[in-house]
Amino acid sequence: MLRKVGRNYQVALPREIVKVLKLRVDDYIDIRIQDNQVILEPQVVVPKDQAYFYTAEWQEDEAHAHRDIQEGRVTKTKNLKELFKKLDG
Repeated sequence: MLRKVGRNYQVALPREIVKVLKLRVDDYIDIRIQDNQVILEPQVVVPKDQAYFYTAEWQEDEAHAHRDIQEGRVTKTKNLKELFKKLDG
C-alpha cells in the first residue's frame, strides 16, 4: 500500500491495517527499523504501579487460582471469622 509522507513527516495508516491490528485513537505503536524496513508494532502501556500483575510469577499464580476454582477447590464462608475458623481447623 503506497502512502505519501505528509507535513511534519506524518503517514496515515490504511483502514485495512487499522482493522487488522484493532487500533484505536490514542493507542501506542512501537516504531523501529529492521533490515532497512520500518516495523510498526502495537503496544499496551501498563502503569508502573500495576506492572506486577504482568510478571510471569503473578500470571502463574492467577492460572493456578483459576484451576482451583474450576476444579472446585474453594472454601465458601459467610464472613472473615468463619474463614479463619475453617483455616485454623
